[in-house]
Amino acid sequence: MKQTTFTKKIAASLGAILFLTSAGIAASGTFPNMAASAAAKSSSSFLLFEQRVKQPSSLSLAQGTLVNRIDEMTPGEANIAVLHLENALKAYLPTAAKRMNTSAIQKDIKSIYTKGMPMVLARSKVKQLQTSMVLQDLSAMDYKLEYGGGSFYPVIQYQSFKVFKPYLTKDLQAYFELMAAESEQPSAVDGTLLIDWYKVAERALEYEAFLQTYQTSNRAAAVKEAFGVAKKYVFYGSPKTPLFDTKTQVMSEKAAIAYENTLSEAGPEQIEASTLLTQLDDFLVLLEKNGDTKTQAVSDYLKSLEVPGIP
Repeated sequence: MKQTTFTKKIAASLGAILFLTSAGIAASGTFPNMAASAAAKSSSSFLLFEQRVKQPSSLSLAQGTLVNRIDEMTPGEANIAVLHLENALKAYLPTAAKRMNTSAIQKDIKSIYTKGMPMVLARSKVKQLQTSMVLQDLSAMDYKLEYGGGSFYPVIQYQSFKVFKPYLTKDLQAYFELMAAESEQPSAVDGTLLIDWYKVAERALEYEAFLQTYQTSNRAAAVKEAFGVAKKYVFYGSPKTPLFDTKTQVMSEKAAIAYENTLSEAGPEQIEASTLLTQLDDFLVLLEKNGDTKTQAVSDYLKSLEVPGIP
């Protein structure tokens, strides 16, 4: 079978499992030239960043400090700073969402919103001063405007973290690539899958590849959580895009084709290297024996995978 772009991505992800080791995580040796030059510089930039990142009121200043002065930090400081920035954005996210979630602000944004509108553009178009102020604050912190479930809400704009890539260890480069992909194209919103079944499998395999390659990464736990959600989508779908028809319990034909092609294109060696692909292969064999229907035997197999089902 001719390799597609999708196949090549899967091969690359799984190839990492076979040929990379967690030794690639170590900062020492990752940036030899940078380490030599940064060691002679003061860490005042890092200290300034740390001072600013601790307070929501100066979070946008902390970002500016990191963007403009990360090259003045040691490799270790740069990695810690980027992680602390993500931590701060995550910590403030519930407050950011609460600030935006008032009927007046929601109505104001809805009156001017078009799909994919950047938060900074929305801020310039809204009519109420309070809405403008909230959006100004959140856009300065580099949150992204999203819509789902009948309301607008902020999310972390992981795409902007790519500017830090040259200063990060390999595991963090890979981590922020994964987070940016999910941020730019969410797997699901309001219980509906927004990606096709090929991408559903691909996302899960990319998370698996990360976990097997970077087992001791600082962000392994976060990726493990994302992998759990992605694996649920693979074997169950989502509440509004279920893998099995809610009436007939027959598996989605599109999903069956996508999964069969994924396995065919991966091949025996890559299937053996991936627990997820092995499970998917066994799953499809079982389904074939059961008329592609979710029988008790299929349900029992899914339970054995310890993947949480659809609520």
